Amino acid sequence: MAKRVYDDGTYLVTEAIVATPRRFYPVANTTAHIRRDPLWLALGIAGLGLATLGVYGDLLHQGEKAGLLAVCLAGPVVGQQVSILSIDAVGHKRALIVGLKPRIRCLYRAIRAVRVVDSGGQAAFNHDFQGEKGTK
Repeated sequence: MAKRVYDDGTYLVTEAIVATPRRFYPVANTTAHIRRDPLWLALGIAGLGLATLGVYGDLLHQGEKAGLLAVCLAGPVVGQQVSILSIDAVGHKRALIVGLKPRIRCLYRAIRAVRVVDSGGQAAFNHDFQGEKGTK
């Protein structure tokens, strides 16, 4: 049986698979990255809300102003605490896992740790890539 690296009851990462409630992904060709889309979306909504307050503030009642200001302030706070983990593997559908930042980071670290061990202690990247200084 493969060693469990991460198991929170919903998501499971072992030395062989990454399991979500609906799919299994082989660790050998699984890639994962953390997306910050909720934060950027919340900042955009907050910016539009503040612009609305600036332009139409004289036409709004005090309750409407307070509600709009609360959304503008609370949105980025919530967006800062939420992350999306994108898990992808060749031949499998992409999984987007939305959760609080600490849980997403733990899941990402577990996948990264298994990938590093799977590649024999070497980082899992293409060795043919040359940095900016090495290209002409």
